[in-house]
Amino acid sequence: MNAVLRLFEQRVRGIRLIELVGILLALAMIFWVCLSKAREGEDIRRMNELDAQIAAEQGAVQTLKIKVAQLEKPSRLEALARQYLGMQPVTAAHEADIDSLGDISRATSRPVTQPGPAPAAQTPPLTPAAPDTPQEPDLITTGKIITGKVITGKSPNGGH
Repeated sequence: MNAVLRLFEQRVRGIRLIELVGILLALAMIFWVCLSKAREGEDIRRMNELDAQIAAEQGAVQTLKIKVAQLEKPSRLEALARQYLGMQPVTAAHEADIDSLGDISRATSRPVTQPGPAPAAQTPPLTPAAPDTPQEPDLITTGKIITGKVITGKSPNGGH
């Protein structure tokens, strides 16, 4: 214990060693605080630059949004479609009803041609799942909507 007390009582040029260490530590802390404040000031300057850059980018984004809105105006698109593509609005005479969809499909479809001879291994034709159930006409073949029809069965991949 005396060795520790002697360390506190030891003097260097008339100043106790513990006081000299305390002064050096205080000076080091003052230097560290000044250095931290300088770094903080630089960080604040950098943040202000980034805030200004973000504001400029947001202004550019807003300008681009306005330009997109102007380019997507329906009246502008309609005028361009008329001018460059020769398109016109659909008249009531060109609208189709459900009964005429089959005729339209047959008139616009092209027959599929087989390129060359048929392959040797073909899959067998599909047979109905339950032959005792009567087959009802559906929308594709008749063009009429059938209500109350429930379709059941498994999907081709084995799921439900």
